[in-house]
Amino acid sequence: MLLFKGKKIPHSDYIPIIIIGLLLYKLINNPSIVLSEMKGILKYITSLFAYIIWGFAIAYFLNPLMVLLEKKLKIRRIFSISIIYVVFIATLGILITFITPAITSSVKQLANDIPDYIETTEAKINETIEKLKSYDKYGVETYIKNNLERFSSKINNFVNVPVNFLLTSTISLTSYILKFLIGLIISIYILADKEKIIKGAKKLTYALLNKKTAFNLISNLKKSNYIFSKYMFGKALDSLIIGILCLILLSVFRVKFALLFSLIVGVTNMIPYVGPFVGAIPAVVVTLFINPIQAIWVAIIIFLLQQFDGWYLGPKIIGDQVGVSPLLIITAIIVGGGMFGASGMFLGVPVFTVIKAFVDEYVEKKLKAKGFSFD
Repeated sequence: MLLFKGKKIPHSDYIPIIIIGLLLYKLINNPSIVLSEMKGILKYITSLFAYIIWGFAIAYFLNPLMVLLEKKLKIRRIFSISIIYVVFIATLGILITFITPAITSSVKQLANDIPDYIETTEAKINETIEKLKSYDKYGVETYIKNNLERFSSKINNFVNVPVNFLLTSTISLTSYILKFLIGLIISIYILADKEKIIKGAKKLTYALLNKKTAFNLISNLKKSNYIFSKYMFGKALDSLIIGILCLILLSVFRVKFALLFSLIVGVTNMIPYVGPFVGAIPAVVVTLFINPIQAIWVAIIIFLLQQFDGWYLGPKIIGDQVGVSPLLIITAIIVGGGMFGASGMFLGVPVFTVIKAFVDEYVEKKLKAKGFSFD
């Protein structure tokens, strides 16, 4: 109800309904425009609070380690923070010192070698065509020659996709370094004052909302944190193990660029169902140019690793508590990737998992209130 000089404005109760109706009409009539505007607003907010977001992300990642140290070793906050940041920075230092130069070198070498691989492949195809001339009765030779150039061009572009992506990512990485370093400093203060921040957020929630709504919101946020953290940490550990196993097996078979391929497999493994296939493509295709027989072994190794991950390792680490149907996972990847790109593909599944948990809980309450049971 809106008041003006102590008097109710006529039909003011309908204003929120009219506004919501107009917004819904715009969404239904122009969904692409609305989604584009939402994406732009979120991108602006993200860029505006980039350092704070980085700080909270790092603090969220390191918080379980801090809690573990404080509970198990009974040490003070200042010492637990010191330990986890020393370990964290030391780990980053090892990665930057030993692994990053090797990956960068592999990317440069791969970019330089691709023209030679394609030239060698074309020579082998031409040699095969010459051998088949005596058996050509149906114009196969002419067909192959006519399409050889187009085929080579497509293969060249296809192989360059992951290489260009890695080179672009390497260049754009420098823009994230400053955000990460400032975020690292902010995360220290967030962890140090964690209880105060949580208490302040709770007080604000109870001040703005009624008691029941505030209690339900805080309860749901706790549940969301449990589901989200369990999935993200579990999937990260799972992908790390798969990446290391892939590196060991590819090194045993003396596959060139084994470290680079294993990194791609480990990172893309964070995306369920789709990720393993995406990660396998660059490794198989590039190895195909170097050694076709070895490419078959690469495909078999990655396939077996993904089966091991899907049937044993993933369920063992993550468990069934955050499990969702394949259809929902694919939907989450498509929607998240379409709206927010690569980050949306990574975060789409845990976000959809949280939403699904809330929807299931709501449906169960409604069914129970109506006396229905589907057990």
